[in-house]
Amino acid sequence: MNKSGQARIASVAGAARSDVTGADQDAGADQDGSGARGDLRRHRASAIKRPLLVSVSAVERLRMWLLRQAWFHSVLLPKLPRRLRWMLRTIYLVPTDLADRLLGRRDAGLPPKAQRYTGGVHDFAGSARFLVEALSDVAGVKPSSRILDVGCGIGRLAIAMPDFLDADGGYEGLDIVPKGIEWCQQNIVGPHGNIRFTLADVYNKEYNPKGILQPADYQFPYADETFDVAVLVSVFTHMLPVDVDRYVGEIARVLKKDGRIFATYFIITPESLRLMDSKSASAIFKYDLGSHWIQSKKVPELGVAYDERWLRGIYSKHGLSDPPDIYFGRWSGGAGYWPPDSGLGGQDVVVATKL
Repeated sequence: MNKSGQARIASVAGAARSDVTGADQDAGADQDGSGARGDLRRHRASAIKRPLLVSVSAVERLRMWLLRQAWFHSVLLPKLPRRLRWMLRTIYLVPTDLADRLLGRRDAGLPPKAQRYTGGVHDFAGSARFLVEALSDVAGVKPSSRILDVGCGIGRLAIAMPDFLDADGGYEGLDIVPKGIEWCQQNIVGPHGNIRFTLADVYNKEYNPKGILQPADYQFPYADETFDVAVLVSVFTHMLPVDVDRYVGEIARVLKKDGRIFATYFIITPESLRLMDSKSASAIFKYDLGSHWIQSKKVPELGVAYDERWLRGIYSKHGLSDPPDIYFGRWSGGAGYWPPDSGLGGQDVVVATKL
């Protein structure tokens, strides 16, 4: 069912703001008793950092604007070779990381922007906090919950777990991109030893073209009825139907009875089709393949949308509640349930219960 209106958790969304100058504060005057030289240094630092900050902010706004344009990610990006797409992302973001370091804005607890491959999230830490609140609100997540994060990426949800989980809870991050798992293992550690990450060497034409295992054959490395909640953010939007069917089945297997699956999709409904035809959508899926729609025939996994009826059939097949709760996003041009800057605003969120 469609959930409209403002979420009660909207207050945690929003982009972080940094100090304009980033200038360090001297502890006191120079040793000779005069603060003139210290004032001069601060003035010069401020003069350098101000234009740098303005430039970085402008570039970041441009990047976020481009990611909201259908012609950019639905038309231009699919035409580029995969290697060029990933290379351009790195070339674009490395200078931003350098500027953040010079401005004193680099947070050692967060992955460098050039290493993030999980979409257009402006405030990485803020989106993690919002996601925890969203999971608590619609999926019943608590500090004592056992959480499975499929497609954990480079730690978007995981970075919030050390402060959220108690000793009875637990978090398992699973991803197919080696560099994401490596960064998480090296940088995210919980006080209770209950945060773990596992690499799944599964093939994906866009995210892991050298993967050995086919997703339709992959078995999750967890026992039956282990988890209270399974989370998949921007995962099924890059998977094909036979693989989604397999993953939903595996998730149903490892969920406890009454456990929840919280997953994001692009869902095709009569209304989303109408909005795409009217050019209101921020993502365009050009090729109708029945159960699903894709943006690119060359790299189908680049962007996949699913027919709502087909998706409900898959959930019912694997013992998940039908109809599930659907919180529609803004991708199709509708109002959307989640705040725009939450990191969840674009895609549709589907929450179902294991019966």
